[in-house]
Amino acid sequence: MSSTVSRSVFNREIREIYSKSLTLGDNWTLIVVDQNQDINYLEKSIQQLYLNEIITLIYHIIYSESFSVPVLYINIFKSNGSVFKYDEIYKFFSLKELDSDQEPILILTQQEHPILFKPFYYMHPCMTSHWMNQTKLGSDESFNFTLKWLSFVFSALRIPLDIKYALN
Repeated sequence: MSSTVSRSVFNREIREIYSKSLTLGDNWTLIVVDQNQDINYLEKSIQQLYLNEIITLIYHIIYSESFSVPVLYINIFKSNGSVFKYDEIYKFFSLKELDSDQEPILILTQQEHPILFKPFYYMHPCMTSHWMNQTKLGSDESFNFTLKWLSFVFSALRIPLDIKYALN
């Protein structure tokens, strides 16, 4: 089982996820950036109540050319339009900030979105290949790598993902 994925496979897989989301009513949107170069990503925007305030969460699943894996980009907006700060993001997802001698499990940092060119938090892809190799989930090559990755990442961040995505 490969622990990376090509752009063409990623694009096919996010189309499958998008199609399944339509069936499940899960509100993922397929964004086509450049049809000629087949550059696409998935977006999901939801609102929820958090600390007596309505917040908007935006998730993007984007392909990393450098690491050949999917990457999760996240922004959370307060009702006044301001973006969650680093410590608020970690508190929201119940992540622990690590001491300098600890090996990071999840690294959420802020950087410019590679398509929108706006600041977003993202889960750094440096360990994704290693994690995917360690999971040994779905050793069948026909299994959707991006969906397997998404279930791992969402689970780690305590974001619900309908189990029906895994059903054929």
